[in-house]
Amino acid sequence: MIDIRSIVAALAVGTLSARLAATTCVPQREAISVALPGFVSPAEIVLPPSATPRLGLLILFPGSDVADMDGAIEGAGGVIVSRPMRQVADRLACAGFASLRYNKRFVTGPTTVDRAKFDALNGVDFADDARAALALARARPGLAALPVGLIGWSEGTTVAVDVAAHDRSVAAVVLMAPVVASSASIAQAQYGRIGRPYLMRFASGGALDGDAIARADAGPGGDLAHIFVRMFRGFRPGERVNPLLDKNGDGRIAFAEADPIIASWYADGPDSGLGVASTARALKGLATAFTATSAPVLIMQGLNDSMIDPAAAEAFATRPDALRRVTLLTYSGLGHSLGPAVSAQEDTLLPIADKPLADMARWLRTTLRR
Repeated sequence: MIDIRSIVAALAVGTLSARLAATTCVPQREAISVALPGFVSPAEIVLPPSATPRLGLLILFPGSDVADMDGAIEGAGGVIVSRPMRQVADRLACAGFASLRYNKRFVTGPTTVDRAKFDALNGVDFADDARAALALARARPGLAALPVGLIGWSEGTTVAVDVAAHDRSVAAVVLMAPVVASSASIAQAQYGRIGRPYLMRFASGGALDGDAIARADAGPGGDLAHIFVRMFRGFRPGERVNPLLDKNGDGRIAFAEADPIIASWYADGPDSGLGVASTARALKGLATAFTATSAPVLIMQGLNDSMIDPAAAEAFATRPDALRRVTLLTYSGLGHSLGPAVSAQEDTLLPIADKPLADMARWLRTTLRR
């Protein structure tokens, strides 16, 4: 039974649609697997409730590095703080869309992976896996005749665009926090956009000692900010600062010391710290791959995104060739996951807010009916 008091409270804070959806809609689920080279990937098909007409078939692609079918994000203490791809699948099932999600190759859980095998993969491997998943979904009874849409998040946007570029039957592409220029350029910009400004808040005289790094570690920074904090922290017993960055051994890391060293770690090469984000190994970004696609594209970009500069999506959407079939939606106060974020430096990849989910459903209903 729906509690009328809950409805009144939900109206007051603008969350009625989410509350009603959670109360009245129960998607159908089927655990399946996708055969990938050297690995059988756990997967799930999510279907609308039996009385809801099916409007389309969606294939979902999570973000970078180790990612299960939910795109699960691990927070402090190993607690999973969000599952954005599962959120998308469940919400869109309630809007009439079937979907398939699957673990990346060699990923067996939210944080469990055969690391050596996974690290040998390239972007083309992820795209090949996506095509295998799409073929499997299309062969399923009740799904074959449905129009197809692709939904990618972060690195997964490069997979979605690559699949769409080689399959003109794809009727819609949704890109959440897309890679526009290249994965390499995004990674190279993150220290300057997020890591350095966050660490500067705790520095004295342009440098950080062990105490300052500890304060930064305990501070309000988000996931990406804390990656850079850990880069400055000592990694052996008794070390308070990273000796690789403290070149003069004075127990303080000056930005003048650290900046060129960190830049060298992010040099664009197949064997650099960029790994699969390097130009030699990554799929093309949207700016380059777009011309090979034909489907309408929805870009969804949080303006407090830590990982990707929102200006890239905003600039891309003004390109003459993008104006005809690209819709850009931006969200104040939302971060990389399209969840709430106080600022880009404090983006903790929280669950997707209700409005982007509602906007996504609305756009897909309109687009896949054309």
